[in-house]
Amino acid sequence: MHRQVAVIRFAAEPTDPSVWQRRMEASRVSAEQKVRAFSHLGFGVDHQVLPGHTSAADFAALIDAHSNDPATSAIIVQYPPPPHLTALVQRMAPAKDIDGLLGDRSPQLACATADGISRVVRPYAQDNPRIAVVGGQGFVGSGVVRLLQQDGLRVESLDAGDDLRRVRQADIVVSATGQPHILTDEHIRPHHRLVVDSGFMPQPDGSIAGDIAPSAQQIPQHITPVPGGIGPTEMAVLMDRVVRQEADPGLRPWTVEAAPYRNRAELAALGNLPAAARAIQPGQATAQPAVEADTRRATGARAQGLAGSGSRHPGETGPGHGNLSR
Repeated sequence: MHRQVAVIRFAAEPTDPSVWQRRMEASRVSAEQKVRAFSHLGFGVDHQVLPGHTSAADFAALIDAHSNDPATSAIIVQYPPPPHLTALVQRMAPAKDIDGLLGDRSPQLACATADGISRVVRPYAQDNPRIAVVGGQGFVGSGVVRLLQQDGLRVESLDAGDDLRRVRQADIVVSATGQPHILTDEHIRPHHRLVVDSGFMPQPDGSIAGDIAPSAQQIPQHITPVPGGIGPTEMAVLMDRVVRQEADPGLRPWTVEAAPYRNRAELAALGNLPAAARAIQPGQATAQPAVEADTRRATGARAQGLAGSGSRHPGETGPGHGNLSR
């Protein structure tokens, strides 16, 4: 039996608000990346593009059909679906939910984006640093908070109404709001060993905006780029999950190696040196997992990635995941 993955997304209507159209554009690019990735692994892909006015009955029938189809290994619904259809995602068979869309009913502890972010953060958190998650009540951010707290790490969740300047006290910052440039040079500091920017928002001029403003991108010691950061990490998690589900449950999840960084004590000790002598060049750090060969072979070997740059796909943290104040 040839196995397939169902990828379902929605298209914007010409009369939709511009923000919704940009969110659907991000969803389109993300879905097409998933189609290429799963096809590369040898899966068939049923890529369904639905109009926003799709009826509840038609959407429910599609979810039910894939849930009951023994040839369908996994179902992915690109978020956000139209509001009148969101609840129907819960009809999905839990065993086919590889992206953690079903919450407590899912076999996954969190969505793939949150899982990928936590894998990037862990190697930078070996000395129990302070971690701030901006957008910590959203779909992605809450998963990051949950996974890192399960590791016993110190995590502060910041969301609507909070003073985001509190991220200055953290050693690691994760931003998962989907609100362009919400963190600026007012928030980001040189002692931040890692800043994870999982935002992605297409702009009217064709550019892509992340959560971190350009004025702050050269301040931390390491930052995940947009594009080229968390998107490929999310994709690698999805590939990892479907291969372990279908081929080798014992396959060890891929991990990330930390790039060099200095903690606060080391920075303080270097405080009297000239800037050129004390600085680690600000870099772009993200997972670049060597996952494809290992997942295709499904040998159980750990796929590892060294922090560096990569090509990113959008869609995992769009606007609307938290209306945060600065």
